[in-house]
Amino acid sequence: MNIKLFENYLNIETTMYEMPTLDALNYYLQHFMLTVPFENIDVQNGIPIKVDIAHLFDKIINNQRGGFCYELNTLFKYYLNQQGYTAESVSATVHTPAGGRSQPGSHMSTLVTIDDNQYIADVGFGDLPLKALRVTTIENPDPVIDINGQFRAILMREQNVHLQKLIDDQWQTLYEAELIPRAIEEFEDNIEYNQSNPDSIFVKQLLITQSQSFGRATMTFNHLTLTKQGEKEQQDVTKDNYRQLLHDYFGLDVTINKLES
Repeated sequence: MNIKLFENYLNIETTMYEMPTLDALNYYLQHFMLTVPFENIDVQNGIPIKVDIAHLFDKIINNQRGGFCYELNTLFKYYLNQQGYTAESVSATVHTPAGGRSQPGSHMSTLVTIDDNQYIADVGFGDLPLKALRVTTIENPDPVIDINGQFRAILMREQNVHLQKLIDDQWQTLYEAELIPRAIEEFEDNIEYNQSNPDSIFVKQLLITQSQSFGRATMTFNHLTLTKQGEKEQQDVTKDNYRQLLHDYFGLDVTINKLES
């Protein structure tokens, strides 16, 4: 991977940090999330997902696209390791609003260790802050306050952390992750499921989302939703306007076949 091109695309100032510190991690994470959207357009267009670094670099950097968790976190983890961090992929289970659970490994997150502290540095989930979340206990939490809310990562039992968001004055778990390093090959079945199984949310629905200076922009087949200070603005998505919305809010120039038809 061409690190210089990667950093140029993300507007990373290469002389700002010389050591793999927490401040540097937050700087890299913020630049990645504000530049690269979470999106499943390839899944919707029937294009196979590939997670080797050369392909991801070409797709995300050269072609200015996004991706979903296995793609974005794989590329970001690779960059962090090149910067001297100890960064590992970990398997996660998503908690659904109705109280259900996804299958284990349906999400892949990134765990970074700095000075004996562990941090969740996830650029592939969507609704997360622009800072890494230190893994702490319920007795001694270290929440991060972001424009999109308040978040924390709580160790519930050995090797199991719950990433939570404060919603309606209650901490709700977005996903739980096993703090056990995994190779990308261990996610092959989940990658195949998420791009081809009719029951997969990524097969059922278009989802594009990205942090913005004002909050967050999220687009589906039907609506664009702008979240500003907790307030939501919504507009219809149509065949005639979707390309402009992709450009304006996500920096994307790509055809979505189902919207065209």
